[in-house]
Amino acid sequence: MSPACSEDCKMRTRFLLRGGVVFLFIVACCRLGGSQANPAPAPPAVTLTLKEAVRLALKQNPQVLAARILSLESDRNRQIARSGLLPQVSLSSNLALEQYNLQVFEKLPAPKAVGPFQYIEAGPVFSQSLLDLPLIRKYQISREGMRETRAQEDVTREDITAAVVTQYLLVLRALAVYEAAKARVALAERLYEQATSLQKTGIGLSIDTTRAQVELQNERQNLIDAETQTHTTTYLLAELLDLPSNQEPAVADKLGFFDLPAYDKQASITTALAHRPEMQALASQERVAELERKSASEQRFPRLDFSGLWYYQGEHFSDAIAAYTYLVSFDIPIFTGGRIQAETARADLEQKRIEQNRQLLEARIVREVKSAIDDLASARTAVNVANLGLTLANEEVAQAQRRFQAGVTTNVEVVTAQDALARANTNQIEALYRFNQSRANLARAMGEVENTYAK
Repeated sequence: MSPACSEDCKMRTRFLLRGGVVFLFIVACCRLGGSQANPAPAPPAVTLTLKEAVRLALKQNPQVLAARILSLESDRNRQIARSGLLPQVSLSSNLALEQYNLQVFEKLPAPKAVGPFQYIEAGPVFSQSLLDLPLIRKYQISREGMRETRAQEDVTREDITAAVVTQYLLVLRALAVYEAAKARVALAERLYEQATSLQKTGIGLSIDTTRAQVELQNERQNLIDAETQTHTTTYLLAELLDLPSNQEPAVADKLGFFDLPAYDKQASITTALAHRPEMQALASQERVAELERKSASEQRFPRLDFSGLWYYQGEHFSDAIAAYTYLVSFDIPIFTGGRIQAETARADLEQKRIEQNRQLLEARIVREVKSAIDDLASARTAVNVANLGLTLANEEVAQAQRRFQAGVTTNVEVVTAQDALARANTNQIEALYRFNQSRANLARAMGEVENTYAK
């Protein structure tokens, strides 16, 4: 091979290599740009049963988490209050260099310095309350406050559970309305095709076709409205479940009817007054008010404290010796400017206010339980009536369709039967929703909604 040919081959090889590198760089840039242009796909919808939805809300709903944080803070306050009843010990050390002017202590004609001199001391300092009733009451109040906060946390959990159950049922109702609207659209399409076919054969009239077409458009609009309702109710459920903004829940249950035992009103009221977390929180408030009244009045009693220190003390560590102080203090308040009387009177007023709140709460619980039991009994009957009405409406539509097919009547009868079917569908869906919602309302009124739907 000639030198010129060899040099030419080398140049071609370098050109091809450079071209390949440029091509790979362009391809990589295109892929990188394409990956940035195409957003990541949205996560799939979360399919949840009612029980799973309630558990998820109780796990990550912000209101539930905030209530839990308040409960933990209350427990920390209890620990802080308890620390005042326990021994307090610390280590202390001092290194001092001092000089005094004797003229301050004695009548000298001129200032006279004493010192400088130094000392070193180090050791434990300790104290212990021996008898301090207000301090004991403070710890008891913090302990009751922790119980109250936990009861308030249970109130929040009950409220969130009831809200999730209600919203889940609203989603089920919206989906049922949507499915019924789809079925009516399919029926309206068949009836419109029937009217068109009869008009072509001369049996039907053009107005029948127009009437069927208008009815079809109405049902299609109802379907659009129903679909919109399914979206809006799902958005609210996603908010309660605290799902990511690009993720929506999907329900796995359906509206249904199931037999329930009869509820005795008086027994249910007794259960509600015992189990409602609001009553438990109010009971803690009453105990706190009583303890605050005792704490205020017990400020007149003596207070006994012990404190002391033990120092290794001297001019230098080499010549230091043990030095200690033990002190028992006994204090009796004589005159406080009316503060103790005012605090006691304020605590009495707080007890009266809480008593009025108890009466209001008990009256509301009694009303909620009675109303929920009556609504549940009425909803149970409404479901049976709605089922009969739906069966009748389906039979009327079929009969009107046959009469119109035979040319016995116009499709006015068919359209009327369609409207009756739409009302019957709505009545059945509303009856099932009302029954399920009434059951949830009764569980909430008795303080058992979380136990009913989450366990």
